[in-house]
Amino acid sequence: MATVLERVSPRPAIPVAGPRLRGFALQLAAVTALLVVWQFGSGHLVPSLYVSSPRAVIDRLFQLLRNGQLLPNAETTFSQAGLGFLVGAVAGILIGNLMGAVKLVGRVGSPFVTFFYTMPRIAIAPLFVVWLGVGFSFKATFVAFVVVFIFITPTVAGLESMDPDLANGLRVMGAGKWQMIRMAVLPQQVLWISTTIKLALPTAIATDVTAEFVASERGLGYMMNEAAGVLDTASLLAEVLFISGVVTVLLGALSIAERRWFRWRPAQ
Repeated sequence: MATVLERVSPRPAIPVAGPRLRGFALQLAAVTALLVVWQFGSGHLVPSLYVSSPRAVIDRLFQLLRNGQLLPNAETTFSQAGLGFLVGAVAGILIGNLMGAVKLVGRVGSPFVTFFYTMPRIAIAPLFVVWLGVGFSFKATFVAFVVVFIFITPTVAGLESMDPDLANGLRVMGAGKWQMIRMAVLPQQVLWISTTIKLALPTAIATDVTAEFVASERGLGYMMNEAAGVLDTASLLAEVLFISGVVTVLLGALSIAERRWFRWRPAQ
């Protein structure tokens, strides 16, 4: 009898490592393998002048932090990129809503959005130098110009993807204009915009660094340009590592916040 019940009754679940833990372990193993290959290859397979080594890069990173060179220049870069990102995001969302709400504006404006979005950024950066000089305003304006076109199309798509049944149901129940926006438009658009932020934020920082390569007196791009000019590979990679680390942390924090904010969203 006990044997039959034992076969029929469900066995208690055995704790196993979750997918996230396994994924983290695989990521850690991949990073470790990459660092080992890099460390071994530097000076053996490839001249250290070209790729430096992980140890030299980490040492140089801490040296730049200790001597006070890295953080002030990082503050310049991230403040320019942050302001440009904020201005570009707000402008892009407003323009996108206007193009989505007024069909004539959308039809007229769509080719211009495509035209400006596909412009080669490095080619038009000198124009902004001519117009605005090499200071803070040049970089922030250039970042805003790039970011605004990243937000327009997703904002329009979020407006157009609104569930018509939900909109009709709210109208039948007597919802006013602002209630329609709050209950039907905004929830759908926020999903699109939050995804766009994760694309536009790294683009904003990369755009600012590119602008600093073109013309600047300080910033991470300026430091990288100087390091490249004297073939200081360790400093160049240390600065790249710092930027990538900061962006990764920002995107990770954004993903955590997104999961908390959108708990109401059904699982796919």
